[in-house]
Amino acid sequence: MAELSEILKERGYVQQFSSKKLEEITDGPKRTLYLGIDPSANSLQVGQLQAFLILRHFLEDGHKVILLIGGGTGMIGDPGGKNAERPLLPPEQVRANGEAIAAQAKQLFGGADFTLLNNADWLENLPLIEFLRDVGKHFSVNAMLQRDFIKDRIKNVEEGISYTEFSYALLQAYDYLHLHEKNGCDVQVGGSDQWGNIVSGVDFIRRKTGDTVYAFTWPLLINKATGKKFGKSEQSTVWLDPEKTSPFQFYQFWLNVEDENLKEYLLKMTMLSEAEISAALELHKRDKKERHGQQLLAREVTTLVHGAEETAKAEKVSRSLFGDNDITSFSKEEGEMLRKAAPSYEIKAGASMADVLVGAGLASSKREARQFLDEKAVNLNGKVVTDEKREFTDSDFPNGFALLKRGKKNVCVLVLS
Repeated sequence: MAELSEILKERGYVQQFSSKKLEEITDGPKRTLYLGIDPSANSLQVGQLQAFLILRHFLEDGHKVILLIGGGTGMIGDPGGKNAERPLLPPEQVRANGEAIAAQAKQLFGGADFTLLNNADWLENLPLIEFLRDVGKHFSVNAMLQRDFIKDRIKNVEEGISYTEFSYALLQAYDYLHLHEKNGCDVQVGGSDQWGNIVSGVDFIRRKTGDTVYAFTWPLLINKATGKKFGKSEQSTVWLDPEKTSPFQFYQFWLNVEDENLKEYLLKMTMLSEAEISAALELHKRDKKERHGQQLLAREVTTLVHGAEETAKAEKVSRSLFGDNDITSFSKEEGEMLRKAAPSYEIKAGASMADVLVGAGLASSKREARQFLDEKAVNLNGKVVTDEKREFTDSDFPNGFALLKRGKKNVCVLVLS
């Protein structure tokens, strides 16, 4: 079996580490790691998935993992990567966000044993004088001002940076000390944008206790096709919460990944072995139009987040919209997913095909509708239709809806009123 350091390197999970060699952190004594999560929203987003998969590799290798919900630091907000001061969230919202994220984390860890903590438990009652004497004394303002994100904020005359956000790094370092002393934590992990804060904690613990602890970060995912931070679609953030991003939308996000990103995402966003990934990529290369690689990626990640049942529904709806149009076996839940996935149009029995094509927006006029029908470009529930006068009947709606397509990509779900 490969050493953990080899697995992390081969999958592209390694950015920086504070030890002389990565193996000192990964392949020696079993460590206790912690990852901090900022509860600024009531759901994790897709760009955060990588962190949980990395931690699963550590767990499988016998290391211990602490997931720290920032219920205390979330009252301030991490200023890193932000051009302006974050709005302060109400305490009850921070608590609710933390609870929602904790529930998602349990699903992502796949049943593996981990420790869930919330830094509000020790930060909310931390005396200010004690904090300034025991923590603030060990931090140089001169050094903190050299941080890129702080320099950028200071240059912004209109926004600047408040003392509240400026103190975030000190609270994060205090968290590391607390977890080191109470839970034996000796490695803090995070994305590469957290390196400065994590190293500050490493130095703080060394000065405070003389103990050696470690920092480990991974590269942030960047969409090679767009150059943008991974997890942002053209419209919005892709969330893990099914109420914010439906399982079908989530599945489609992965299905639409560009070929140039495919290998990296299979390595970093799934638990598939490298042999399985290599075989999948080889199959994908033989016929890229079939998008075997994207289908595998979408199936694996959607199953990880939403479970096998929701993934199967998303796949079934996707096939109906963009391939096989058989909807006779759809369940009520699958029908609802289909209706949310495509534009819908309500009609009455007896409506003609030409009228419905125009009304559903699949043709701009009856003349164009006739043209599409003559060209055999229209199908209803998977069957080609050519008669403009064909009337819709109850039998066209086996589950209360029908699927009307013009060409391969223009789809409308018809609902019988």
